[in-house]
Amino acid sequence: MNESASGLIDIIEPAAPMAAAAANWPWLAATLAASLLVIAMLLMLWKKKWPAYRAIKRLRKLQQQIIAGEVSLQHGVILLSQELRVGLKLAQQLPKQAPENFTQQDIQLWTEFVQRLDRLRYQHGEALAVAELAPIISRIETWLWRYCR
Repeated sequence: MNESASGLIDIIEPAAPMAAAAANWPWLAATLAASLLVIAMLLMLWKKKWPAYRAIKRLRKLQQQIIAGEVSLQHGVILLSQELRVGLKLAQQLPKQAPENFTQQDIQLWTEFVQRLDRLRYQHGEALAVAELAPIISRIETWLWRYCR
């Protein structure tokens, strides 16, 4: 080798053309489309269930306040009833008028449940034990998760 060419030996050759990478564009496009579809579905689910999630979070906080004694049981039942009415977007919470999108089984439970809430709301004194509060909150959570708009 001559001395003028010996300094060029450590030069790195240019990268291979992008022709090989360009052959994978259908997979890249399909992956991108699938990702966008999943993101769109998650956004729709989030939009639909976000009000229910927030209402259930408020219910659990209210339950903790009632157990801690920060809110009286009677006032707590009033707040629970209001949370159910607002979460289901009802003008009035009437026993004989269940929300439109309820199933037949939930309509039957609705009448009894609202009558029970009405009795507890308007009774004086500590008519409700904290242990009885759990099934009431559980039923409200179930309905909010199913039917909250």
